[in-house]
Amino acid sequence: MAGDIPAEQIIVAHAYVQASTARDDGSDPVDQPPPTNESARLLHCYGRVSIVSPATAAPDSSPGPDASGATAVDPAHLDGLERLGLAAFQLRASTDYQRAKQDRARSDELWDWDRPCTDVPPPRGSFGQAPDGGGGVPRQPRSPTDSPSPTSLGTSGAPVLTAAAVSADGQLGQPGGAGGTGGPTSAFMEGSIAIGVIIVEGPSADLQFTAAERTKTVAEIQNGLSWYATVNPAAELTFSYDIKVVRISTPPDPAAADLEARWRDPAMSQLGYQPNFDGVYDYVDDLRARHVTRWSYCAFVTKYPLQYFAYSSIGGPRLVLSYDNDGWGPDNLDRVFAHETGHIFGCPDEYAASGCNCGGTWGRFATPNGNCDGCAPDSVNCLMRSNSFELCRYTPSHVGWGRGVGGNPVLVQSGFGHTGNFELVVPSAFAGMTHLWRDNDAPGFPWREPTQVAQGNGRIDALTMIQSRLATPGALEALARVGKSLLFLWRDSGPALRWQSPTRITDGVAGTPSLIHSRLGRRGTFEVLAPAADVGLLYLSRNNDAAGFPWSQPVVVAANLGHVDAVSLIQGNFDNSNLEAVALAGGRLAHIYRTQDGVWRTSTVFAEGVTGNPVLIQSGFGRIGNFEVVVPSASGGLVHLWRNNDAAGFPWSGPTRFATELGRVDAVTMIQSSFGRHLEVVARVGDRLYAMARTSDTFQWLPPWKIF
Repeated sequence: MAGDIPAEQIIVAHAYVQASTARDDGSDPVDQPPPTNESARLLHCYGRVSIVSPATAAPDSSPGPDASGATAVDPAHLDGLERLGLAAFQLRASTDYQRAKQDRARSDELWDWDRPCTDVPPPRGSFGQAPDGGGGVPRQPRSPTDSPSPTSLGTSGAPVLTAAAVSADGQLGQPGGAGGTGGPTSAFMEGSIAIGVIIVEGPSADLQFTAAERTKTVAEIQNGLSWYATVNPAAELTFSYDIKVVRISTPPDPAAADLEARWRDPAMSQLGYQPNFDGVYDYVDDLRARHVTRWSYCAFVTKYPLQYFAYSSIGGPRLVLSYDNDGWGPDNLDRVFAHETGHIFGCPDEYAASGCNCGGTWGRFATPNGNCDGCAPDSVNCLMRSNSFELCRYTPSHVGWGRGVGGNPVLVQSGFGHTGNFELVVPSAFAGMTHLWRDNDAPGFPWREPTQVAQGNGRIDALTMIQSRLATPGALEALARVGKSLLFLWRDSGPALRWQSPTRITDGVAGTPSLIHSRLGRRGTFEVLAPAADVGLLYLSRNNDAAGFPWSQPVVVAANLGHVDAVSLIQGNFDNSNLEAVALAGGRLAHIYRTQDGVWRTSTVFAEGVTGNPVLIQSGFGRIGNFEVVVPSASGGLVHLWRNNDAAGFPWSGPTRFATELGRVDAVTMIQSSFGRHLEVVARVGDRLYAMARTSDTFQWLPPWKIF
């Protein structure tokens, strides 16, 4: 382990010069990764020296890791950038560094800054750009090896490409696009990111960095960004570095009108760029072009006087840090850097002194600042609020983590909106669950505002959700399985629309559970089936007619099925007390039901070669209403089966395969919507969600389309 990041990381070194390239498959361009074991995940690139995870990823071309987790590398064969990346990692792997992190001062304290730590940078082109030979300072991007004034810690001979235009989603485009004319340098934190670290030193000893302080600076940046990569692996974050140590002759002037410009402008001039903020934009654009990454930004670290010891620009292009880190100290530089990087990718401040409020539309998904300490009644620890490596439920949306889901999605058509919105929850890949909704009253039926819920409970393995009838239009009621525990959580029906903290209702569960609001009792009872951790299913219910809404003790049913992987429960219309379910056990689907006497019985096994989770509904097709089942096929795609409830013996059809172009499908959810009685399906494939529908006139499945 390096630093206090709970993930294995090792150094790997390679005997070739790293080249930049775009992927052949047209996906996000990234630095060409070093050859590693397939299980490796590239985190940090310093030329030919990289930090990867997990620790089993050392390539055949490199010696094995030593006890500190670092490959045995001779620094004499490395350039300045590579040596600094290696030294920073070795510092993070040291006992003293890890002890300092475990005992770090002021951990979890609210940030005590007396203002917001963001500013609004001047727009590109504010300072003009003279042509070569003119009176201004033209843009002069240089190779890392031909800049004589600063100490160059460049990218080991990586070619300098012409500035490429990059669209707002980070894709390389044609000249004249966002990469050169004003688009965001860092719109959301996914994929490959180039970082320029510029250590600005002055003419006197108190303005200069020792070798140990330079290493400490890079180690803290490495640690803070490792935390982001560890929190959400599905974001596939890779950080490629350019590091410059620039010593200028400008004396400090605490009374200067622009404290940053006093040292920044001569530093940019020594790097070969315009001595103004346009030079910063140009440098950041060149970083992205040189490393062929989705995003880029730069960080200035200095001992010069600053108006504020740490600040950054929402959306980039730069952040500024004072090495002494005010009263927080250098051992907290990693969290301060991570906080400022949050701003770079769209996050607002959440500490009260920043003047934040609980509204606004922040980040990629235009999410409100619901954890602002000045107004949120239940604000929690979060990197944007306090000195903590934690995230509230809003910050992942602010930072733009649209990727990263796991477990099973759950879809309902709610009573919200005129037509009835689609409400979808799915376990997040990193922690908690993601909730998004489809606005069925808006043209094009857009999916809106993913928000993160229940992150404090860690990784959620499986979900089930309904909209209850206990209020109008009714709360969203969900059960989440976390390990072997079943947690209950709900979102009120208005006006706050706030998800409440989960409460544990039982243990000893596994697989994918199922929740319904039955017609039993005066107000209807919540009925639950969940696979037991060993064999059969656990059945429990909540009495909505009793004070406190008590849950019953679970009882084991359907033990004859053996170990059950997933279950889907409904209340049919054959008898007011009948509960109907489909259970997946050993790749087979079995129909079970509960009769009036309360006994659960197995009806039939009606499908084999399936996986994931089944979904059972009773549709409006047929006189009584057919049973419709969708489940992932073990051989790829989905299968649809239906039971004819109007025919003698209730025969099952099919199966009919569809969506085979998706390949292996991990999990699925289905409803019958009010849109022409279509069957609506959302399937998870890896960390992506796809929607599809079957029309009610032709009974044809439409091709899937990605929604998340």
